[in-house]
Amino acid sequence: MPWMEGYPYYLIMGSVLSLYMGVSSAKQRRTPGRRFLWILMLLVSFMFAATAGEILADRFRDKLWWKNAQQVPLFLSTIFLYAVIKDYISRSTEGLAAKLAWFSVPVFADILLIVTDTRHHLMRSSVSVQTVHGISGIAVEPTTLSMLLIAYDQLFALYAVYLLFLSLINAPKHAFKRNLLLLLALSIPVLFSLVLPFTRITITGLTALTYIPPIIAGYVTLFRDPRLSLYPLAKNKILEHMKDGIVLTNRYDQIIEVNESGSAILSALAGEPPDGWMGQSISPLLDAHKNIAEPYASRREAQFEIEASKAEGICYGVSLITVEREGRTPGGMLLVFSDLSEKKRYERELYQQATVDDLTGLYNRRHFMRLVQLHMIQGAGMALFLFDIDDFKKINDTYGHMGGDQALVELSRKIRKMYKHKGIAGRVGGEEFAVCFFAGSEEEAWKEAEHFRQTVSEHTVHLEGGQKVRLTVSIGIAFMDDGNTTFGDLYREADAALYTSKSSGKNRATLGRPGNRRRTLEG
Repeated sequence: MPWMEGYPYYLIMGSVLSLYMGVSSAKQRRTPGRRFLWILMLLVSFMFAATAGEILADRFRDKLWWKNAQQVPLFLSTIFLYAVIKDYISRSTEGLAAKLAWFSVPVFADILLIVTDTRHHLMRSSVSVQTVHGISGIAVEPTTLSMLLIAYDQLFALYAVYLLFLSLINAPKHAFKRNLLLLLALSIPVLFSLVLPFTRITITGLTALTYIPPIIAGYVTLFRDPRLSLYPLAKNKILEHMKDGIVLTNRYDQIIEVNESGSAILSALAGEPPDGWMGQSISPLLDAHKNIAEPYASRREAQFEIEASKAEGICYGVSLITVEREGRTPGGMLLVFSDLSEKKRYERELYQQATVDDLTGLYNRRHFMRLVQLHMIQGAGMALFLFDIDDFKKINDTYGHMGGDQALVELSRKIRKMYKHKGIAGRVGGEEFAVCFFAGSEEEAWKEAEHFRQTVSEHTVHLEGGQKVRLTVSIGIAFMDDGNTTFGDLYREADAALYTSKSSGKNRATLGRPGNRRRTLEG
């Protein structure tokens, strides 16, 4: 049988092999990285079959028909070669089908003009039968228009291989050899098509044979490697559903990988670019947050906390992780963003509970004492007021505990208003309060106490139900102007002065002094 002899036999076997791999791999065409290779395999299978048909045909007309049929897989193979590479190296293929349709317009125009060339002769200046080493096939002389369309097809294929080469530079170590094998195999038909016009090789079907290495390498790499069976799909699913923001940059500081959370966080921290963050520079983030820029530029691992909105309490934790290329030379950077807003809110709540009195909003006793002791280290003049509401039990008995609580809240609001920017205020007992502030002398502290006492006595508290109550306070004052006085001494002195104020008729401010020297201001 003539088709079993020699060269055509290998072409037919190549067609069968490509057909088998294309059909078997089509079952996994929904897996990322494998969506288009099965189509390329089927195109190559048809190319082999059409080439064998051209060689085995006896009549010129039949040979020309098979020659024209070869142009469909020959030119479309470059489009799908680009699709295979783009699908393999990209995280997302959204919009790729539309791009392929536009890229295919010149290719389909080329094929249509070739098939109808016998009517207009725009693509071939001459067509003849040529026999080389006993193999008979069609030889054509292309026109300038045909050469231009062929150049478009070849440059497109060359660009696809270039994309794969760029991805090889940033490929992880475990995938480097696999990517290199795929690059070398896919380069064979592309480079051969570029070099062929400058050689004297005219054997029919030789171009088809150059596709055997890439389809085998592609099948082994993308379909038989168990590491790719689930990983690409799982990786994309994991990235897209992670709450943490993942941003990967290359050595040129361009973003080559970013999940949905990462895009949202980048936009919150550095503004949203018009075309999204994929492929953009990371510079806007570095310009907006200088503390990240230095370790990022030096490819140094570090961790930071960044406030996106202080008013809304939005805070992110940022981890910088270096990504090394082969040979341990610096490559890109991996940025992991974690939303710390809830954690920070919880920490603020715990701090609030540990330092602030729930009812009044003033510092509690423990935190007030801690802050005062810290300020006393400075050794400057400092005054401490201790005061409580006169006859507070009577208010509770008359208006109930709710009325008493409201009186405490109203007084606390007045304290915060007066000493928010010039002192430390706290609730140190049931109806007992304390204020500490810097004072230049005893006289200054004394006048401040009297001013506060008068302000409180002139204020009317409006209770629920329409009742009104006037409050008065008794105040004990202690003053220090050196660093030798302890907080305990200061507090005892103020407490003793407070006792004097209450036992002397209330609504008074008493200045306590070492050696039990006291001075009373009566209201």
